[in-house]
Amino acid sequence: MSAIDERALAVIASTPLVLTAMLQGQRDEPAPEGGVWGAREIVAHLVDADGIAFVERITRIVSEERPYIRSIDPGARLVAGGYLELSAVALVEELAQLRSERVAWLRTLDPAALDRCGEHDHAGDITARNIIHQWAYHDLQHLGQLSEALQTPLIPQMGNTRRFYDV
Repeated sequence: MSAIDERALAVIASTPLVLTAMLQGQRDEPAPEGGVWGAREIVAHLVDADGIAFVERITRIVSEERPYIRSIDPGARLVAGGYLELSAVALVEELAQLRSERVAWLRTLDPAALDRCGEHDHAGDITARNIIHQWAYHDLQHLGQLSEALQTPLIPQMGNTRRFYDV
């Protein structure tokens, strides 16, 4: 059994630094209309998902015999958890603290335990190793989403240079 993929760990560890750089100088504005997430919702989701979607699931898979794992409702969790009452900067600070602890924890896991299996109600069979890779992919997906959210307010002032892009 092999150890955790260092590429995945690098993404998980560096996401708070990337978020900090991306949000530098940005206004902490509410999400736009139409159910699209803004910066605060994206970062809040990353903080929330760390515990429920990644740490809890990995912990259950490595310590229980084939646990049944239920899907979550990310939007409802943001409201119920009070995350949207915090600023994006405060949420990134929280994520940075959590991530340093969680990457250290991931490094302590037995490589054989990473291949233990659980059953997700939507995805089917998943291993702890699968979830670690999903965690990194999830971060990158939401960093792309944040990039789009930060680009949108710039579009109206781009004039004819908009023609260089598919906007």
